[in-house]
Formats: sequence, structure tokens, C-alpha cells
Amino acid sequence: MQICFEAIGMRKVILLIGVWCWFGIFGLQAQQSRVVNKKAFSLFQHAQEAFRTGEREKALELLGRAKSYEPGFSGLYLLEADIYHRQGEKVREIEAIKTALALDSLSDHPYYFFVLAEEEFERACYAQAKIYYAQYLRKDKRQRAGQRAVKQLKNCDFALQALRAGQKQPVEVYFQSGLPVYWPSLDVTGQVFLFTEQEGDREKMWMLKDSVRYDLNFKVTGNCGSPSLTADGQMMYFSMDTGGRNGFDIYVAYRLSDSTWSEPVNLGYPVNTESWDAQPAISADGTKLYYASNREGGQGGSDIWFSKLLKRFPDGRQVWSQPRCLYFNTPGDEMAPFLYFDNRTLFFASDGYPGMGCKDIYKVDIASVSEPLNIGITVNTQKDEFGFMVDASGEWGYFSSDVTGKRCIYRYRLGEQLACPPAVYLDLQVLDEQGNPIQPERLILVDVGTRDTLACYDGNFSGKSGLACVPEDKLLLLSVIREGYLYYSDTLQVRRGSGVTRQLCRVYLRPIQKEQTLILKGVFFDVDDYELKPESYPELLQLAEFLRLNPEVRIEIAGHTDNTGSDKHNYQLSENRAFEVYKFLFLRHIGKERMSYRGYGKDYPLAPNDTEEGKARNRRTEIRIQ
Repeated sequence: MQICFEAIGMRKVILLIGVWCWFGIFGLQAQQSRVVNKKAFSLFQHAQEAFRTGEREKALELLGRAKSYEPGFSGLYLLEADIYHRQGEKVREIEAIKTALALDSLSDHPYYFFVLAEEEFERACYAQAKIYYAQYLRKDKRQRAGQRAVKQLKNCDFALQALRAGQKQPVEVYFQSGLPVYWPSLDVTGQVFLFTEQEGDREKMWMLKDSVRYDLNFKVTGNCGSPSLTADGQMMYFSMDTGGRNGFDIYVAYRLSDSTWSEPVNLGYPVNTESWDAQPAISADGTKLYYASNREGGQGGSDIWFSKLLKRFPDGRQVWSQPRCLYFNTPGDEMAPFLYFDNRTLFFASDGYPGMGCKDIYKVDIASVSEPLNIGITVNTQKDEFGFMVDASGEWGYFSSDVTGKRCIYRYRLGEQLACPPAVYLDLQVLDEQGNPIQPERLILVDVGTRDTLACYDGNFSGKSGLACVPEDKLLLLSVIREGYLYYSDTLQVRRGSGVTRQLCRVYLRPIQKEQTLILKGVFFDVDDYELKPESYPELLQLAEFLRLNPEVRIEIAGHTDNTGSDKHNYQLSENRAFEVYKFLFLRHIGKERMSYRGYGKDYPLAPNDTEEGKARNRRTEIRIQ
């Protein structure tokens, strides 16, 4: 899998066994307590020379003859192990080292303990690997692989504890093909499924929708894969080989129909650089990007970086913020991120933390800056693990494995510690007063408390409806703009029904007419204060955009209060609040000739002031089309 392994440009642990070991063998004398047969030693020296000149078969034949004279000479088996290593015959190499170890303490050749430890670790024989690593560290004064051995000892301890404490969950095959498949990606509905397939050295992405397999229609310059979808399935971010020195860049393609996509658009600088930039994970709303890169400025190796969307253009180009390196990166390799639909739960692969070996999958809560949590032995093994994801139910994890000899995509039910909150999502439909669908120029859904964007449609490659993943029981602000129509603004809270995750939200837009009024439900002040709260900014930025799209519109900004306090105080408070909105818009380049402001105090209540609910309705900021 080139995107996962060979072509990612990552640092690998290169064990120079064939160099480090046979130099020691060439200096070998008869280290055993008894004298080595002279004929055997002479044949051994000739075998050394043959190996040195590349005549490996001759060297093996000479070693075989030497064994007939001195079968207990350990050096014969160590040189044989080096030859087998050069020939890629791992099983025979290990057998030869173990034979030599049975004959000799190998105190002058401790690196072979490291070789044995790596082999046992690769076979997930952690207890035996731990013994060999410890022997290596005790015996090798030069500590040529000391750092690796210490790290692997920690992995052995972690793995042994995990195997004692944990239990593998049952897994089921989710998708398989005649070729290796991996790197699954699902939209929030679960109906659009993307995956990467490998044929020889060629990697290609496919889409599966309603059990129909679609070949992605756009042109590719080389291998491509590791797709990531926005929640609505309308934008696909992926890695593609650029053919350059460092291989991969990140691209986006826009969905044009059920089965077709736009031509890929390179995200450009600063997301893509001259370094290796790949394996994107896009947020549900398409405004946050996590990806792997080995660029300068990180912690070392590959790191996971984060960037925010600044702007989209009608031709598909996008502008992203300067990326920043995330807090959990290590001097090792972190890569293959997956961001869950809640915009805070991130899964990634790493070899920088104690684990089962090579790269394991970890989980973090980026909102609370939690420590990485190893997701356990159902997915993680002594091999590299990549491409893990969780579907919108929050209960099912998906991963690829070649445990049966053919790489397939599996899924399993997550335990309580790993499960994510179910994704509740809105089906947002924008209509005119007659109920006809219309495409908004801009639609924004924001979590008022955190000001986190949950949906962002800007009219570029977007349709007349969209999907937005939303948190439960949070105050949300929905604002919609369409040229020629009155700006729409409303707050809402979504509560999860019994097993229902999809909820319909219809937005009706009214054509702009004189004397229309609109309550700015996303404008907030503290009690008896006129300073705008930061939660008001998303609403007012949308209002400014509405005025820019409709330059002929003039508005009055009106402040209203309940009946608490004196008339004079209420007039002044409501006018001050209206002026704060006026000032905000003026500083965003809305001309003062297009705006006026006025405080009406308690004069125009919407409800009786005899209940707290009624008073809350009366405390408001409005605009009126003049």
C-alpha cells in the first residue's frame, strides 16, 4: 500500500544487520574454550572471503564443509545467518542465530540478541522478545540499537499488559474485493462509501453508493487514496501523487451528481508544500482540515497538522490558514488522522507512544487536550495500523486488515471507552414562500456557545439542501442569505429522538420589501449592559454580508427592552445596544448612510411583561428595511 507505507516518505527503522554483524564475524577468532579444528577454521576464513566478494552460494558450501569438521563452532552459524539475511531468507537466518546461541554465549556479538528480539516481536511473541531485548542491552557496550531496544521493551510491557487485560471484540467483514482494499470513508448518512483499492503498484479510489460501485470519473496524475468526506458527502479530500520529489499533495473534488465529481483541485500552499503532505481528515462542515506531513517545524518524522478554511472560490480553489502542529505529536511518526462528526474526537496512527508495535491507532479529544488513548487489541497488532474510522452511530469502528491473507475492510462494535456520541444531523432545505427550493448564497450554522461552525455553504458547488451534524441540547444559530431575499436568522436546539438521527429543517425566505422587520436572535447582551457579547459576532457578520449582497438596502437598527426599570433608563439602554450593532457594521465597511439606529425602550412589546418568558421576548434587537 503505497499511500500507507512505501510512498509516504517516512523514516523507517533500518536494521543494518548485514553490515554490523558480518564485520564482527570477519574479526572472529576461536572464542570458545576449546580449540577449533584448524581445517574448519581455514574453511571458515575462505567462506568469509567468498561472502566479501559476493559469492554467497560458495560461502554456504564452504561453511557446510567446515561443519563436518567442527559442528560446534558458533562462528559458522553466525556467518551463515548473515548470508541468509542478505538473501532475504528470514526463517533460515533466525534458525542459524539460534543454533549459534545454543553453542556460545555470543557475548562478543550481542547484536544478534537484538535481531532475535525483533523477530520475536514481529511474531507478537512479546515475552520472548522482552528477554532478548534485555540481553542485548546488558551485553552490547556500544549500544548501537540501544534507543530502539529501550522503546521496544516499553512496547513489550504495554502489549503484555494489554493482552492480559483486554479481549478482542468480534469483527465482521464490511467490504471485500478481489484486490486489497483499505482506508474506508463514510458520509454521515452511511449511504456513500469510499475506499482505496490496490492492484500491483497502482492505488485507486472507488465509491460505493446503494450497493453500486462507481469508478471516480476525474483524471489522476498517479496513485491516489486516503479519501475523507464532509458529512453531506459533497466534498472529498484525498491524497494524490504529484510525480514530484516528495510524492503526495492534498486535493479536493466536489460532487456534481450521484456518481460524478469535479476535477480535483490542489489545495495549494500553505497546506501543500515541497514536503510530503497527505492523508487528510476533513471536518463534517468542511472548514477544518487535519493531515499528515513531514514538513519542517514539526516534532520529527511525520506529524499531524491543522488548518482552517478561509475562503472558497467559484472555480473550486480554496484558501487555508497557516497550519499548526498539534500537541500530541512526538519525535516518532503520527499520521492517518480521522475526525469524528462531533469535530473534537480524533483518531490517528502513531509509533511514538507505547503500543502493540509499529504504528497503533490512538484516540484523543482535541477540545479537552486529552492524552492519547490506545484503542486496543481488536485493531492494533505488532504491525502498522492505518485508516481507522467511526460511523455516525458512534458505535461501529472500521479498519482494514490482511489477517486472512487478503486485505479487507472490517468493522466491530466499539466498547464504552471508545464509542462516540451519535451524530445528530439536520437536513437543511431552503425554500421560497411558495415552497420552491432555492439555492442560498450563504448558509451558516454556528454553535452559539463555542462559536464553532457546524455548517458552511457559500454557494460554490453546493445545492439547494445540505446536511449539518449538530450537538444535542446546544443553542445553535442558523442564518441564510440569498440576494433579493430578506436575511434569515433563527436560533434552534436539537434534541435526539428515539433512535432518529436525521431531522428536517425548512428555511423559508421572503423577498425584500419595505418596512419588513427581522429580530436578530443571535445578538446577545448581559443583563442591563450594552456591550456586545462575543457570541453575537457570527450573527452580525452574516448581517454585514447580507447588506453587501444587497447594496440598495437601508436599515434601521432598533433596540427594545422589557418594562424593568425607568423609562429613561430603558430608552438609553436600548439605544446604546442599537448603537453597538451600528458600530459593529460600520467597522465592517457598511456605509453609515445605509444605517440608522434608535432605542424604543419598552414601547413595543411582543408579549405581556408579566412572565419571564414574555420579558425575554421583549428584550430584542431588530432591523427594519427602510
